[in-house]
Amino acid sequence: MKLTKITMITSMIILASLIGGCQDKANESSKDTQDLIRPAKLIKIGQAQTSHFLNYPAVIEVSQSSQLAFQVSGKVDTLAVRDSDEVKQGDVLAQLDKRDYQSKLNVAKAQFENSQAEYERAKQLMDTKVISKSELARKKTDFEVTQSQLVSAQKALDDTTLRAPFTGNVANVLIEPQETIQAGQTVVTLLSLAKLEAKINIPSNIILRAPKEESQAPQAYIVLDAAPNLKIDATFKELNLEADLNSQTYEVVFGFDAINDLNILPGMSATLWLEPPTQAKKTSNIAVPLTAIGSNGEATFVWVVDEKTMEISKRNVVIKPGVGENLEVISGLTQGETIVAAGIGSLIQGAKVRAWVKD
Repeated sequence: MKLTKITMITSMIILASLIGGCQDKANESSKDTQDLIRPAKLIKIGQAQTSHFLNYPAVIEVSQSSQLAFQVSGKVDTLAVRDSDEVKQGDVLAQLDKRDYQSKLNVAKAQFENSQAEYERAKQLMDTKVISKSELARKKTDFEVTQSQLVSAQKALDDTTLRAPFTGNVANVLIEPQETIQAGQTVVTLLSLAKLEAKINIPSNIILRAPKEESQAPQAYIVLDAAPNLKIDATFKELNLEADLNSQTYEVVFGFDAINDLNILPGMSATLWLEPPTQAKKTSNIAVPLTAIGSNGEATFVWVVDEKTMEISKRNVVIKPGVGENLEVISGLTQGETIVAAGIGSLIQGAKVRAWVKD
C-alpha cells in the first residue's frame, strides 16, 4: 500500500515537471516570436485623396455595325464568308453573277465611244460652219447621255461585288449561294468588336453636376459580370439629352477598347463604375490603402505601430464603403499614427516591426 502511494507521488512530480517544461518552452517560443523584428511597409496617416465610385448596370454594345446589301439584283455566284468570320476592310464578302452587267458595260462603252467621236467631228464641222449650232448641241447631249450611261454601267458592275466597309466580324449571313436576291436586300450583318460601348442610365441629380468640358470627364471603368475581377478603363462618349420621363434618368454612353484575350460580345451584362462629378476626388481626413485593412468576419481592423517600441497592435476601425486603392476611415484612427500598409496576413499582436527598405 505504501509502495503504491510512493509510486503515485513520484508520477505526479514527474508529470508536473514535464508540464512546467512545456509551458516554459511555449513561453519562450511566444517570446521569440514577439522579439523577432519583421520588415514591413509602414505609412503615417495623413490627408489623402479618396474616390467613392457610383455604379450602374450596363449592357455592352458595339460602336460600329452595318447591315450590308448589294445595290443591284442578281444571282449569288460566290459567298466568301460564314457567321463569326473575321474580315478586314476591303475583303470580298460575296459576289453576284456579273455576266449580264459586263455585257451592259460593253454596250455602254461602245455607245459612248461612238457618241464621243461624233461630237468631236461635229465641233470640227461647226468651226467651218458646215453644221448648225442646234446640230452641235444635239451631238453634245448624246455624248453626255452616253457618258452618264457608261458611268452607271461601270458602277452596276462594281456593285456585283460586296466588300467589307470596315474591319470586323460577320454576325450573320442571310443568303445562300445561287440564291436570287433583290437590290437593297440585307445579305450580311457586320460588327466591329474592336471598339465597344456600355450604355447606362444616370439620375438627373448626377447629370446636373456633370462637367461640360470633356477634359474634366470623371474616371470610369467597366466590370463584366462574366469577369468580375477585371477592370476595363472606359471614357465618356455621348449623352442623350432626352430624359426617360418615368425614371428621370438620362442615357449615357461610355466607350472602351476590346481585350485581346476575351470575347466581349454585344448583349453581355456589366457594371459601370463612375466617379461622382462633384466629388470625383475629395480630401478625406483619414484614408488608408486597401492592403492595410483586414477583417475577421466580425470587425474590420488595421495594425497600428507604436513608434517608441515598434510593437504592433490590432485596432478595429470603421471604413466608409467605397471602391478604390484607398478607403476612408470614419473612426478608429487619428492623423499622425503609423500603420502597417501591406502584408498584414502573418502579423500577430505584440510583434515588432521595422520599416522595410528596398535593397
